[in-house]
Amino acid sequence: MADFSTINQGCLSAFGQPFSFTPQTTGIAQSITGILDSGVELEDVAPGDGSTYARLWIESSALAPSPQQGDEIASATTVYKIVKMQEDAGGGLWMLLRYDRAVS
Repeated sequence: MADFSTINQGCLSAFGQPFSFTPQTTGIAQSITGILDSGVELEDVAPGDGSTYARLWIESSALAPSPQQGDEIASATTVYKIVKMQEDAGGGLWMLLRYDRAVS
């Protein structure tokens, strides 16, 4: 039986996309690979502008420092803010992301 780290790497290799993670504490962007699930739920808290959330899954050991609410995750076209995080039992980290702005 394969361990979760091996399975996680296989999933990221097959389905992952490049992102950058920019913590508020350092302001220094770092490259990560994650699996994005966009448009997963409607926003139900302020500002209530009808935007949707996205979820990003990464391997939890991929980030240092640990992500915090308000840190930025960026794709080639979009910058998101981290709203909430939840670790899974297999060493993964789910981050709920809210659209912040388009990359210009």
